Amino acid sequence: MTKKHNQACANTYYSQGLVHSKNGELDKAIKNYTKAIELKPDYADAYYNRGGAFLRLGEREKAKLDLAIARKLGSDAITALDKILQDYDRAWKTLGNL
Repeated sequence: MTKKHNQACANTYYSQGLVHSKNGELDKAIKNYTKAIELKPDYADAYYNRGGAFLRLGEREKAKLDLAIARKLGSDAITALDKILQDYDRAWKTLGNL
């Protein structure tokens, strides 16, 4: 496959992942984001969204790993999710102290 073809396929899998995520089908979304990453290993948005899906499933360590990779690759959207993760951690600690 050519690089251009891989990019087009990666974009297709990424778009399908967005649809599945929006529909609450997180396992399917993760599979699509993963396929997009396999085709384009520097796909920051795919890492970012897969990290968000992992977070929604409660898989915090996988989410943190993907979000760190997205940050390293230069994802602009990572700042907003960092804040969400910080708020989530604070809420979790607060609930644990009740």
